[in-house]
Amino acid sequence: MGERVRVADRRRRLIAQAHLAAKQAGCVEEADRRAVQQMVTGKASCAEMSERELVRLIDHWGRVGAQVRAALPDGGDAPGMVTRWQLATLERLAWEMGWDEGLKDERLLRFVQRTAKVERIQWLEKAAASAVISGLMRWKRQRVRRAA
Repeated sequence: MGERVRVADRRRRLIAQAHLAAKQAGCVEEADRRAVQQMVTGKASCAEMSERELVRLIDHWGRVGAQVRAALPDGGDAPGMVTRWQLATLERLAWEMGWDEGLKDERLLRFVQRTAKVERIQWLEKAAASAVISGLMRWKRQRVRRAA
């Protein structure tokens, strides 16, 4: 139950950030905001968007002048554990690999398990998280070269 509450809280934060970013970017009319949302994500309503789509929308608003940035996922609390920045980087890389569930994607979890020998992403230590990030970046580059 606690995990579901954290996901819902993050979604609410992302929706609020998307609305604030639109205002900061000068898009104050609801119809205009919804038109941009439709253009960027294919959905007019933030409530219908996935976390990935909300982050993409917030990034779009940032490119056109908003100061708001997407909320980072929660990181480990203990010293030496994976940081929020590392989790956000892992999530972004997962999305760039086409893994639509972000940090919850089974393919990312299996990669983390193989690379860092931990069962859950939240159990990563900083050094291991860096190794996972580097590995994903190399894998992504290989995929791009093969596609070219």
